[in-house]
Amino acid sequence: MMYLKNYVLLIFFIFLVACETGAKEEEKPNELTKEFSEKFSLDKSWSLNVFKSMPSGKVRISSDDKNIYVFDSKGEIKSISKNGRKTWSNKLDTNISTGITLGFNKLLLSSSDGNVFCLEKSSGEILWQYSTEGEILAPPATDGDIVAIQNIDGRVTAVDLDTGKFRWDYRSVIPNLTLRGTSEPSFYEGFLFVGFSNGNLAKIEPRSGVTQWEIPITTSKETSEIGRIVDIDGNFVFSGGIAFVATFQGDIAALDTRSGRFIWKEKTSTANDLLSSRGKVILIDEKDQVIAYSQNNGDLEWLNKDFYLRELTSPKKIKSLIVYGDFQGYLHVLDTNQGEQVARQRISRSKIISVSVEEETVLALDSKGKLSLFTLQ
Repeated sequence: MMYLKNYVLLIFFIFLVACETGAKEEEKPNELTKEFSEKFSLDKSWSLNVFKSMPSGKVRISSDDKNIYVFDSKGEIKSISKNGRKTWSNKLDTNISTGITLGFNKLLLSSSDGNVFCLEKSSGEILWQYSTEGEILAPPATDGDIVAIQNIDGRVTAVDLDTGKFRWDYRSVIPNLTLRGTSEPSFYEGFLFVGFSNGNLAKIEPRSGVTQWEIPITTSKETSEIGRIVDIDGNFVFSGGIAFVATFQGDIAALDTRSGRFIWKEKTSTANDLLSSRGKVILIDEKDQVIAYSQNNGDLEWLNKDFYLRELTSPKKIKSLIVYGDFQGYLHVLDTNQGEQVARQRISRSKIISVSVEEETVLALDSKGKLSLFTLQ
């Protein structure tokens, strides 16, 4: 089914591109020509080549107060100190697709053939391995008791964090044609929340696996297969008992986490992670426009179109700012109050694929495997 979905999706996209060729000039990414008032700087501490082969799923740069944890698609995992020195490495006999989830002194990674690995954080020793029999493209999540894993076919599996033994599973019905990706399961106020490729959000009791509710965020009225793609691929955020979640070709919505009742909903389209900051929920849409909505009522707070089609990473929060990378190797910093750019720095000649933030430091990973650490000044 997975290969059929990917093949059909590829054929549809080729068809759409062919139809548009000649009908209109191809849209081009915005050039970075606009002047702005630079109020901050990104001071580089070090850069290090950490892998040669880019993973197929979501890449998260995970770190604690001492080390940074990275991996490549060939199964090599590294722990790097904050001064850029390798503290340990391990090689798994598989192709790693996504990770790393860090928590409770353990590292969690997933492979393209559906295996989940749990490693000891201090040494990289493999503690257990579990096979889910389905491709995994989003990092696992854990609350200290279970590990929640979502496969590309809409199945969620829970295993014991300490032993890797099966607890329960749950499946949502997924359409044949979807984007290639899934959102990451998320724990909030004692419950597990999962967004699916059918545009549904589910609330699950994590000990028993009993579903509290599963609600469609977007219900498409389109007649074409392409038009009905409404995946939840980006991670959602929570604030004050409200879940903020967005779909591709659909909506961004605020829901009461207890009842699943909609508080507000606005049209949008994104496959990126959401971000919550200072009463706003911020997203980067499918055209790489940066948009901020009021958490209270969904009103548009600001819209920044300067980065149109620049293939931005998901935004990360640092102080009262957000930071993200683009396809030309730039890091951009915006003020969350007005959406104005306050810093920019080119850190690579390759595409930035992942950005992570801890306190006043920014970690950025490019598509060639170069990891760089910066301090916001």
